[in-house]
Amino acid sequence: MSTEIISITEDCIGCGSCSNVCPRYIFDIINKKAVTNQNLFRCHDCGHCVAVCPENAIIQHRMIENSLDEDFPKKGKTLSYEQVLETIRQRRSIRYFSDKKVTKEQIKQLIDLGRYAPTGHNDRKVCYIIINDRKELEYLLDTMIELFKKLKKQLNSTFWNVLAILAGKKKFFDKAKKSLYRLESHIEHWEKGIDKVLHYSSTLILIHTDNETSSPIEDCNIAAQNIALGAPTLGLGATFIGYVQKSWENSKRIREIINLPENHTLYACLAVGYPKSTYRRLVPRPEPQVVYKI
Repeated sequence: MSTEIISITEDCIGCGSCSNVCPRYIFDIINKKAVTNQNLFRCHDCGHCVAVCPENAIIQHRMIENSLDEDFPKKGKTLSYEQVLETIRQRRSIRYFSDKKVTKEQIKQLIDLGRYAPTGHNDRKVCYIIINDRKELEYLLDTMIELFKKLKKQLNSTFWNVLAILAGKKKFFDKAKKSLYRLESHIEHWEKGIDKVLHYSSTLILIHTDNETSSPIEDCNIAAQNIALGAPTLGLGATFIGYVQKSWENSKRIREIINLPENHTLYACLAVGYPKSTYRRLVPRPEPQVVYKI
């Protein structure tokens, strides 16, 4: 059976693997052959049917058209649990970068790490803005520090405290005041020429998506975590910078500088670069609280 989306060749043996893994229920097995059914229009190009077919009998035309530089190579060897755990445990949030420049090729490799992250309903709408110039980042930092000064003034203001109470925001306001020392520290350090916000990184990866996607926050942050975990394989390090995302939310000027497409929201930011410090040992973590309902 052939369609504009999926073709199934004569090599099909009717094993049912495609039907078993399809999240949109678009396959039936009839006369020991796979066929597509009335749900075909629901296909969201996840590629699970192609990946699982033992006879390579499924051709997903739309995926090929949208990825002309790729084929469907066979799956490689699976990493051991120990290898994955070691990779995760070695990840560090880098807070002191050298001035060595990240190359465009390395940035492309990092984006590929995010490219293969899962997205809700396979929307595949995660987008990236790369700022790869230290002078531009310092301009962004200057603007962020001015915002920090404004927020500091508000948090110390009796007027804003009363306004928060009247607006029913006292709990939120008090929580923000507990982090006031962080803003004060960033302001003080920046005025001395010390970057404690982006940690001297020369590259910032801003990850955003269309607000109409199924799970925009999760999509962007899973992609960001992929990048952060893979960066050390290129000799790089990364750290999440929540201050940029929060500043984008609270400052029209910063939104103008970053200039996202209309109807997009910034959900994750990574500072990337060459770590200036060498981490020589792993760090322990406390046991999490786990409840087994068996």
